[in-house]
Amino acid sequence: MNTNLIKIKEFVFELIFPKFCLGCEKEGVWVCEKCLKKIIQVKTQVCPECGKVSSLGRYCPKHKRLWGLSGIMVAGYYQEGPLKEIIHNFKYNHILELGNFLGTLMAEALEENLPAEKNLLLCAVPLHFLRRAQRGYNQAEILGSKIACELKLPANFKLLKKVRFTKPQVQVAQDERRVNLIKSFAINQNISLKGKTIILIDDVATTGTTLNECAKVLRKKGARRVWGLVAAKG
Repeated sequence: MNTNLIKIKEFVFELIFPKFCLGCEKEGVWVCEKCLKKIIQVKTQVCPECGKVSSLGRYCPKHKRLWGLSGIMVAGYYQEGPLKEIIHNFKYNHILELGNFLGTLMAEALEENLPAEKNLLLCAVPLHFLRRAQRGYNQAEILGSKIACELKLPANFKLLKKVRFTKPQVQVAQDERRVNLIKSFAINQNISLKGKTIILIDDVATTGTTLNECAKVLRKKGARRVWGLVAAKG
């Protein structure tokens, strides 16, 4: 779906469904100032597996991935304020302007936890082309573009591709999620990532399986480290 068509859909959507705050239904805005204050940013990152305090959201020694993600940085608490509703409406209801809010939230989290390494590169978790055609956009790319712009970081959102159409992870039992995504991702460009530290963008992480499967592919291509960055952890 091209940009003009998306803008037309947004215009029609607003004519039929005027803006109401996703937290309290106040008319005229998607998120009012009162509800905005209810969203709590994550100030202390933790191990994604066990929840122990851990710098940059690094996996603790007990849960360290030998071949994949170094950790997951999280911007906000999923259940606090209207963050859950913001993410859902941005992802599924074509309210793309919410991507600016989420991207800024994530940029602030990354700025506070930016790995002290050279050769940083942003990339996004890809959608299968059928899913992208169905939705009209990749929400992770929109978030990544905002983050790259805010922090002036290099980005490559065509680096990865999803080669196998799978069920959405939210529809798969937790113990089957890794199997659902095996061999689903591949490098989309013939480039070396040797020495690069990749910041891998997605909207939400639950078990971290999607991020980890992407990270394995990036590491095999030469990436030194791969960190996940998400708006929230579900």
